[in-house]
Amino acid sequence: MNNNKNKVNKNPQFTKVQITQNNPLEFDMSHDKISKALRDLKSLQYYIMGDEIGGKDGTYHTHIYAVFSAPVRFSTLKKRFPSAHIEKAISTHSSNIAYVEKSGKWAHSEKGLTTVPNTLEEYGTRPTDSNGSNALLCELYELIKDGKSNFEILEANADLIKYFDKFDRIRLTLNTEKYKKCWRDLEVTYIFGKTGAGKSRFVMETYGYENVFRVTDYTHAWDTYEGQDIVVLEEYASSFQIQKLLNYLDGYPLKLEARYSDKTACYTKVFIISNLNLEEQYPNIRDEQREVWNAFLRRINKVIYFKDSDTIIHYDSVSEYFHRDNATDQPIIKMDF
Repeated sequence: MNNNKNKVNKNPQFTKVQITQNNPLEFDMSHDKISKALRDLKSLQYYIMGDEIGGKDGTYHTHIYAVFSAPVRFSTLKKRFPSAHIEKAISTHSSNIAYVEKSGKWAHSEKGLTTVPNTLEEYGTRPTDSNGSNALLCELYELIKDGKSNFEILEANADLIKYFDKFDRIRLTLNTEKYKKCWRDLEVTYIFGKTGAGKSRFVMETYGYENVFRVTDYTHAWDTYEGQDIVVLEEYASSFQIQKLLNYLDGYPLKLEARYSDKTACYTKVFIISNLNLEEQYPNIRDEQREVWNAFLRRINKVIYFKDSDTIIHYDSVSEYFHRDNATDQPIIKMDF
């Protein structure tokens, strides 16, 4: 088994960065201190900073956009800005600069009203954006690489709609490269109970609607998959051929069949949601092909029973579920597993 785990890079490198320093005076991060911390980095080319007062909570903070001629590690920046929020800057130079100085679309927005007058400061030559389609394609690549959904990409720059047909192909290329040699540690949870008990809502609200891919059409299951980390198999009733399901619930690199272009499996959490209790899935396989049935059970890590909207019973393993004591509460086929 390939145990090369897919890990998030905890010390990425940046050539463009957005820094937010909350309560700068409390953390002894005046403009002079910020300027010195940045200028000490030899690859610094440009920065712009400005202060704001948060509209909701009234937090005083400094926004900084910085550009470097060579990549700078997150750890290097964190040493200089230990109390700040640091993230890779997506989109064009002009978009990032406009956000800090609250110009363009930000000028008359709610955010534009939070600016503290006379706090804007710049260093270096203001960078210009590349011209034409190349700049847009570079921006699109960075947005997809950063994990943005199709909607989030269009929200960031509506001009990218002209390349909408390329979104999924670029994402597929990146995901294929990222996951083609990675074993994914999958966590599979079987959730069952009566209709209307809140099974699907439980998952969606736990992980966020935007982060979950719901399978409801088992004929063309993966056509609209965009690389989400969480997959929900809705109203499951032996819906996939058993061998297909076993592949979907395995951690090996996997291509997902789709009509327009195959997708790469990127998910690490799967929730099988059904009105049927677990032992009612694949009854013929259960009775006639016990090894295949056991392979299915081995892929499930947890079982959750929604008895009703107020009573939820958690089982930390399939074994615990099949050897439960509350037999009077649920229909049970006792399994020797």
